[in-house]
Amino acid sequence: MKKLALILATAAFAGCMTSEISRTPNGMEGDGGETHLLMVDIENVGWYLFDFIPILCGDPHHVNEVSSVFFRDTLTLQNNLDELMRIAQREGTYTIGSMMSHEVSESVWVIILSRHAYHTSATLMRKQ
Repeated sequence: MKKLALILATAAFAGCMTSEISRTPNGMEGDGGETHLLMVDIENVGWYLFDFIPILCGDPHHVNEVSSVFFRDTLTLQNNLDELMRIAQREGTYTIGSMMSHEVSESVWVIILSRHAYHTSATLMRKQ
């Protein structure tokens, strides 16, 4: 029982939504006359019981904070895309290119506890 309590306590800090931005100092010329400004990586992590009951998921309203929502499934591609659009608007970019998303699933304790994550990465550009 102590192991379960320890895993759940650890999971409380692991269910979160984060975004990382890498900037090019002066922009980088693209093939189509655009300037590549930013590389963005977004990750939303959630913990599930029996692979489908959400226990803790990242809070899309508090990105880059150690915040989780309990028993709500916020692990969607749409939440990652919404965050990408917020970053693009905040940074004043006009085009999103080279976008890629994928899901990663890991099981802990066979099928009792599992961790799922959505990763989205994209290049944000501005036309010349």
